[in-house]
Amino acid sequence: MSTIIGGAASFVSRAMRDMPDASARLDAEPSLDAGQEAEANVVFDVQAQMAEVEDEMGSVIAQFGRFRTSERKTRRSEDFERILDSEPEEKLGDLGKALEGAKADLATLMREARQRFRDDSDLLLAFRELRRRKKIEGEPVDLIEKAIDEVLKEGDQKQIKAGINVALKAKVFGMRMQLDPARLRQLYRQFLEFDGTPLVVYEDWIEQFGACRRKRIMEYVGAALTCDMQSLDPSCGCPVEFGPLLGTLGNVRMLSSSDELFVGRMLGDTLARENRYSEESALRLMLGGLQQPFDIETVVLDVLGSTFASLDPRSRCELMQLVVRGFASIPLALYDELEARHALVAKLQDMLGELYVRERRRAHRDATCS
Repeated sequence: MSTIIGGAASFVSRAMRDMPDASARLDAEPSLDAGQEAEANVVFDVQAQMAEVEDEMGSVIAQFGRFRTSERKTRRSEDFERILDSEPEEKLGDLGKALEGAKADLATLMREARQRFRDDSDLLLAFRELRRRKKIEGEPVDLIEKAIDEVLKEGDQKQIKAGINVALKAKVFGMRMQLDPARLRQLYRQFLEFDGTPLVVYEDWIEQFGACRRKRIMEYVGAALTCDMQSLDPSCGCPVEFGPLLGTLGNVRMLSSSDELFVGRMLGDTLARENRYSEESALRLMLGGLQQPFDIETVVLDVLGSTFASLDPRSRCELMQLVVRGFASIPLALYDELEARHALVAKLQDMLGELYVRERRRAHRDATCS
């Protein structure tokens, strides 16, 4: 492009430089008639050169216009960037060709499109991008408009909008966590419809993506929810609908903070480290206790039974004290009811008391024998 403009500019420059030279030659002629003839020739030459320059510039402008049109056609729009399906460019090209046929109809277009874009959010984005490109080319888009209406009519609009709104966040966090963005998009959709407690939500995330990613998953869902709420077309038709979701996410964050304190307390203890107490075990103990507060003894023995068996009575007491302090630090709001927390802490203290009695008996027996 710069070569074309540069060549035309150079041509204009040469033409303008030639004008003083022609005037100098005219002044040097002795004959008045000859001078008039030479002057006429110079004027004619300059006019011819300027006409040629105008033709050159007209060609440049035309090529520049074609370049700008081509640039608009190939530039990736935000709709295109939000498509999470693989090879979207190739699939859009196939749909464009399907529209060129004389027998193109809505049923055929929908069938061809659904074969390529399985997710409704991707499907709608693909049609919107195809419409944009066809408009740039000056082609009719009536059939594409009907296809867009068909997708919205047949699909779940809340899920479709949510998938579109969080697609870019899913890409960013997917890259960070080395996860398929489509999985993260679906995770947010599930969160919108989830009817369980924050504890169940948290456990579900751990089950799907592993304990090592639980913090990042929570960050992603929070970022996705904010992005959805602030979008021009949010998934929830009424802002009030986001209220319960914000409440659930707030409790999940509280649970995550308690998780960090509980696990950190357990792993920070020398006795626990010496017995190879893992992060997964600490997390399983905390979540199990919150899920079954009235059966905390079973949870503790299930998680720590083998560790207790290898410890002397005094070390068992120390480890049990650590468990009691850990659960006592968990906020009341994370228990289903106040009675559940009281029952859990009371049972742990009873278990600690029994261990302490055994330790005292052993110490007394050892002292008597010696």
